[in-house]
Amino acid sequence: MNSESFWKWASKSMAVAAEANAYDAWFRAQVQAALEDARAGISEVQVMQAAQALIDAKREGQSKS
Repeated sequence: MNSESFWKWASKSMAVAAEANAYDAWFRAQVQAALEDARAGISEVQVMQAAQALIDAKREGQSKS
């Protein structure tokens, strides 16, 4: 590898590392914000009941056709 090729490679590697670090910082901030969110959540049971109600409604609609 000649000197010019090395510097191109090194520059690209540093850019990739900087992008990865920026993404990591963004992702960590998103996770922290979600952990600190004080809004009331929905329980897994409620989500599953709502999903089942949608499935049942679709099935009822298909059987009438």
